[in-house]
Amino acid sequence: MVESSGKVARRLAVLAVLLAFGCTPEPSGGDTQTSPGDNLLVASAMAVLPPSGLAPADLPDPGSDGAQAVAQFCASCHALPSPTTHSATDWPVVMRRMWLRIDFVAESHGLPSPTAAERLTITHYMLDNALRVADTELPDLRGRDQFLEKCTRCHELPDPAQHTNQDWPTVVIRMRQHMVDLLKDSPPQGEIQDIITYLQAVSQ
Repeated sequence: MVESSGKVARRLAVLAVLLAFGCTPEPSGGDTQTSPGDNLLVASAMAVLPPSGLAPADLPDPGSDGAQAVAQFCASCHALPSPTTHSATDWPVVMRRMWLRIDFVAESHGLPSPTAAERLTITHYMLDNALRVADTELPDLRGRDQFLEKCTRCHELPDPAQHTNQDWPTVVIRMRQHMVDLLKDSPPQGEIQDIITYLQAVSQ
């Protein structure tokens, strides 16, 4: 049976992490045997991989050189990442980590490796479209505490003005699904609705 492209990509991403940390899993009987320490690294890698579901057309300015480079190179190892996954403060660190990993596995596994110019294009694109972080005191309305607590579990606190009040329900529901996929946890529906109502109120 042929593995799906998603499964192959996830296997390559995990392999990149193992190699980056100096682990050398040995194949046995067509499979890979790993130590308990290796398995911990694999579990960590799987927990932080971008969630599936984002298509190239969903990226900001999808026809730009940056978006096309992200679709070409970043999606060769894992699901397509959204620029709003991280803030502009965090993206340089994340990108550096990705370059180290792809340099370990690209040549030996036939993966496309971006040139220095393409890496700069990707980094600028991620920074230009990064998560906007809340930098002012937020109004003390119903749902504020839930927003502060739940939305900082995976990333910095987003600026409510990043999306319109019409868009926030879709964004919050998508984030809730990411929490289920990555954290195996989700706020109850009542808290989700309070967060949506709060963001709609303060984003205007």
